[in-house]
Amino acid sequence: MSNENPAILLAGGRPRDPSYMAGLFARSLAGLDGPRVAYIGTANGDNPEFFLRMEAIMLEAGAASVTHVPLASDHPDLDAARAALTQADVIFLAGGEVEDGVYWLMKHGLTELLRDLYRAGKRFTGVSAGTIMMGSHWVRWDVPEDDSTSSLFDCLGIIPVLFDTHGEDEDWVEIIAALKLLGDGAVGYGLPGGAMISADSSGVLTNLEGEYLVFVNEGGDVRIR
Repeated sequence: MSNENPAILLAGGRPRDPSYMAGLFARSLAGLDGPRVAYIGTANGDNPEFFLRMEAIMLEAGAASVTHVPLASDHPDLDAARAALTQADVIFLAGGEVEDGVYWLMKHGLTELLRDLYRAGKRFTGVSAGTIMMGSHWVRWDVPEDDSTSSLFDCLGIIPVLFDTHGEDEDWVEIIAALKLLGDGAVGYGLPGGAMISADSSGVLTNLEGEYLVFVNEGGDVRIR
């Protein structure tokens, strides 16, 4: 099923000005009248300071309410979490560490619910790690900086492509490593700091702010197209 209400993905990183970010998030909420936002903070361990910062930005952007759905623990209230996610108008995935963010959602069996909500037309938006989590895969290293120890892990697959965010200061090493593991012909998309796109369920991307980069594995060598 094609979702005609595409997800909105933000890079975060730079700039960090709250008013500027509120302007971007206002665009991500466009077409919704006083939406209720459900906040998922698994990528940052449900850090309360992260939540309060994003709550203030979302409220300035036009959200009627922002409900923290705590899931980064062994025994969350899953009934309450499912109800909050189902009843919200917008589901927001916050930044932090991608692998941590995906781990808790998979541990608690919520990935299929999130996919179902997206397929049903729920508005999804995310920033930084939250953007990457909505994609297909990401990369981990058992030993940092040793690519022979790198491997892929599944993300939520809400959008069926691979994303990276604000990786320009590190020469996009993570998306390059991920695409090498995916093999010849693999394609991924990098959002520099401050960039924002919309993406539909077919993986069709539209620039909303800044310009995204297209990375392609050509015979084992990853290039920017």
